[in-house]
Amino acid sequence: MTSSTNTALWSQLRNGDEKALYALYQLNYDDLLQYGLRLSGSVGDSKDAINLVFAALWANRHQLPDANHPKAYLFTCFKNRVLRIKQRQGQKLIPIHSSTEDYLPATSSVEETFIEMQEYELLQQRTARLLDHLTERQQELIKLRFLEEMSYENIALRLNISVRTVYNSIHESIKALKKAFDKQ
Repeated sequence: MTSSTNTALWSQLRNGDEKALYALYQLNYDDLLQYGLRLSGSVGDSKDAINLVFAALWANRHQLPDANHPKAYLFTCFKNRVLRIKQRQGQKLIPIHSSTEDYLPATSSVEETFIEMQEYELLQQRTARLLDHLTERQQELIKLRFLEEMSYENIALRLNISVRTVYNSIHESIKALKKAFDKQ
């Protein structure tokens, strides 16, 4: 379907056409679900967010803006809803993909996204097992450097150790991870 279809349905929705709401829902559901899976990694949260967005659209149909790009509007509302759901759960969004390409869904199917999620979860489990081979201090250094993306200098300041110690400790940690990886 084209963006002109979304635009026409959006206009009809603003005029109170309930069928237009359902058509918009059906037209955008798969893309929103796929985007939500990449954003949050949760099928339930993604489906909840989709339903909440469309319920809010219907409730506020007469106040909706005249959007030139209703799909972008939907994706923005959806992302904000997923963020609020995750915040209420005390979680952060950790996208499975590194970027969201301006809210445009990838060309992969929902099934491919599920497979990517499963592979991602397996990778997380394997990484956790590998990190178990390190001391607590080594784990802390690896997390600061590679997960929080802190510089060596900032790590040294934070832990009150020399930059050289940070370099050497991270180097030794990586060697230990490689050794543990080779054993698996």
